[in-house]
Amino acid sequence: MRWLGIFAASAFVTATGFGQVNLTEEAKVGDLFRVEVTLTLQGNLKVERNGKPEALPMNATAAHAFVERVEAVDARGPTLAVRHYETAKSAGDSAGERTQRDLGADRRLVVSQRAAAGVLHFSPDGPLSREELELVGEHFDPAALAGLLPRKVVQLNDTWAVAPDAAQRACQLEGLIKSDLVGKVTAVTPEAVTFSISGTAEGIDNGAQAKLTVAAVGTFDVAAKRVTALKWEQADERAQGAASPASEVKATIALTRKPLAEEPKVLDIAARAKVPADGKTTGLMTMLRYADPEGRFQFVYPRDWHVVGRTKDHLVLRLLDRGEFTAQATLTAMKKLDAGAALPIDEFKKLIAAVPGWIPEAITEDGVVPTDAGSRLYRLTAQGKQDGVAVQQTFYHLAGARGEQVAVTVLARADKVAKVGTRDLSLVNAVEFPKPAAAPAKP
Repeated sequence: MRWLGIFAASAFVTATGFGQVNLTEEAKVGDLFRVEVTLTLQGNLKVERNGKPEALPMNATAAHAFVERVEAVDARGPTLAVRHYETAKSAGDSAGERTQRDLGADRRLVVSQRAAAGVLHFSPDGPLSREELELVGEHFDPAALAGLLPRKVVQLNDTWAVAPDAAQRACQLEGLIKSDLVGKVTAVTPEAVTFSISGTAEGIDNGAQAKLTVAAVGTFDVAAKRVTALKWEQADERAQGAASPASEVKATIALTRKPLAEEPKVLDIAARAKVPADGKTTGLMTMLRYADPEGRFQFVYPRDWHVVGRTKDHLVLRLLDRGEFTAQATLTAMKKLDAGAALPIDEFKKLIAAVPGWIPEAITEDGVVPTDAGSRLYRLTAQGKQDGVAVQQTFYHLAGARGEQVAVTVLARADKVAKVGTRDLSLVNAVEFPKPAAAPAKP
């Protein structure tokens, strides 16, 4: 029996070329896949309350299912892919506050494009909301799978260093500081190769430093020459950023990918015609949209503005310039007046003068600004001190034709004013009030 076992093992090694496999995935234009990704996450948000650190427990789940067609490739793998999401949803609980997200039915077609500044996700059907962008842009990217492989002939127990750009994409970092991720062949059969990815990575995401420890297991289908499954476990420690709190979490990602022989109708040539053939997006495609839950206003805005706070009447955004906190904008929905009425400018100035901790020193702008939508927009810009810090504050009052009112305060430290430029005015000028309901048709 011992000799029989040795003979069987010898026969297997001979049949597979001494257990050697070319662990390379060659991406081609027109490749079609069905992908499913699930996420479970547990950990803590780290905040400070009353001068003391506090850990707020959090957990989250997410599920994604989509079909994908590769539209462009280079030596590192796909550079452009079109996806249609059947499912894209998440649910979370942080400190007892429940959140649920789902991708809008009119934003199911999404493009994933690799560029010099990172991976860009957008919908050719129109601007995504920030929540929709997070749903489609923050799950594990199947385009990262090819980069995890050594792209050479390997055998059992062979190891390789994961390339830095592949580590950055798989770990979903905007910038990579260092990585020691290592791959290893752990099993070989005629049908499949099992490999592991382990190690640590450190980088920047949303302006905050992140440290990750990874332990993953993948399956490479020998006949299809594709990674078809991956289980990715990640311990993640992140410092506080300008748009996010510090956190310490553990996440488990399960991904399956199946090559498709036929093109799904949702990705046919008519659907793909919406995608810029040269990869150059139009302005609106990369913008984000925000709609007030109370229906009082809406606007589209650039992605470098991040929503960091929200109450019934207030919306707080922060402007990040290459991850650096540059300015903060607070939108306040004010009480609606009668049609054609607007808060007198002198009354608005009284509200400005009553802002707690604000000591104006020099007014640099004071007057009405033309708008794109025909609303009245008043602006007052002043240099001074807010709670003892040298800043510039710009106070806007936007009044609609039907009595709608929104006040916007934009604050920037004195040394950041030049970087803000006219981006605050563009943000305010994009605010729109709801149009009146159409009159019912006469019988």
